[in-house]
Amino acid sequence: MTEFPATQIPVYYINLGARADRRQFMEEQFARLGIVAERIDAVTIAGVGEARMALHADPHNPWAMTRVEVACVMSHEKAWRHMLDAGNEFALILEDDAVMGDGLKAFLEPAFSSDLRPDLVKLETMYERVRLGRAVRTVAGRFGVRQLLASHMGAAAYIISASMARRALADPRLPRMSVDRYMFSRGGPIIPHRRLFQVDPAPVVQLEHYRGNKPADAERSDLKRDRDGHHAGVPRPLRHRWRDGLGRVAYTLRLIAHILPDAEARRQKRREVPYEGDV
Repeated sequence: MTEFPATQIPVYYINLGARADRRQFMEEQFARLGIVAERIDAVTIAGVGEARMALHADPHNPWAMTRVEVACVMSHEKAWRHMLDAGNEFALILEDDAVMGDGLKAFLEPAFSSDLRPDLVKLETMYERVRLGRAVRTVAGRFGVRQLLASHMGAAAYIISASMARRALADPRLPRMSVDRYMFSRGGPIIPHRRLFQVDPAPVVQLEHYRGNKPADAERSDLKRDRDGHHAGVPRPLRHRWRDGLGRVAYTLRLIAHILPDAEARRQKRREVPYEGDV
């Protein structure tokens, strides 16, 4: 078990044993930024049992996941359990395609999490148009920490609390959906939530969306190739469209109740969250 310095919260990055290129990509960034991180060996498809896959047996359900996608969810669960077993109150979880900006290290200072008391802090951008609430904090003079009020997919970089990890692991809804859908989508149970935040600009972006020079080998995504092939051309059954419609109504009601007392949040319009290297 890695011994982390007192000057940073624990950092865990998820990496498949077969992707030595991704491991090197991450380790080089940690060395550049002076971050101590521990590798979590990602769950492979061989580690996904039939009972878990039975939840995704409906071939007409566009939200059903492939074995590779389920392994990804289980890898995040593995990281959370490791965090809890180590007795950590907060930790940064990274996927191995995270491009880390210089600003990331400021969010690893223990005082940031202990003062803010977040459940989740999303540190990446997917360049989606999202709704953010008021800034509750400014970090390093340039990063706003704002409430996340609408879907912003991706789970390549987030700080999670021990209490949130315990709740998620005990939630029977988690095995049925992707990690980012569970934590950061209106289809999940969390948005909007008082203790859910987005950093703006984001100090992390996935390689797929990074606008700078990319290492060709490390950019290749096993998960994206599998996901694209699985969902291509899948029709959406009427019952799923009805379910999604009801979900949108429920989310809208939660959002109204959440922002009604906050005049600044009501004024916010959807916009892209930039990566720190863009501004």
